Amino acid sequence: MVVLSYLYVAVTERISEIRSAAERDRGDSPVPTAVIIVGLALVAIAVLAWASDLAFDFMSSNPSPDTDLPDPGNVPGAGG
Repeated sequence: MVVLSYLYVAVTERISEIRSAAERDRGDSPVPTAVIIVGLALVAIAVLAWASDLAFDFMSSNPSPDTDLPDPGNVPGAGG
């Protein structure tokens, strides 16, 4: 019976410690965390748009294989 009484007191004290610690240390509010996440998402979108624009410009600057081929009749050395 003494062991059960001891366990009851130990568990009760531990639960009260956990409750008081939870009330004391609540941490930051969720607002700064949400602001940071939104900021990171905006930066990611900006980087994605920049990289897409850069890739599109690169692909546009390369000549098309169909339009920039020389005329076979005007190639020097091609006797015919």
